[in-house]
Amino acid sequence: MLEYQKQNCDLSLQEGLECYYKSFPETTEIFGDNNESGTLLRDHDCTHVIFGLDISIEQESILDSWVLWGSKWELKYLLGYQKLPQIKKLYKDLVNEIGYFGFIKILWKLSGIKRKVIFRTFKMKKKWPFKMPEEYLSMKISVLREMHGIKVLLPEEMMYIPLERVH
Repeated sequence: MLEYQKQNCDLSLQEGLECYYKSFPETTEIFGDNNESGTLLRDHDCTHVIFGLDISIEQESILDSWVLWGSKWELKYLLGYQKLPQIKKLYKDLVNEIGYFGFIKILWKLSGIKRKVIFRTFKMKKKWPFKMPEEYLSMKISVLREMHGIKVLLPEEMMYIPLERVH
């Protein structure tokens, strides 16, 4: 378990983001923001940190539920993420690797966890701002979670068999 995945994490959001980036396997590229993306990639990565999730395809799928139900977002901003060239390539590579049926299998096996996430979002004090304020970076993750009423999933609540991927 990474430090930022603990409910009462004392790291700042910026430190949690650095911990998240350090957790990437060497084969996984970190997508940095640029003029085209603005802070969109960082904002997405901060949702991984605040909701306590890693970069696996399963936890990316779980994150989709957190973002959709527990975040305040604008459709245009979220769709901008899907339009970024590096994200388009990532999705294309994933489709080539696991196929569309692989995505359906992931959704099926995670449906119980995704339901649990949706129920947790209804208990939040306020939604997480997907387009995140800069001042959040210097705040402690535990304080931000308390402020928004975010209760991350415990490891035992995320029991699933990871998808076998062909390399």
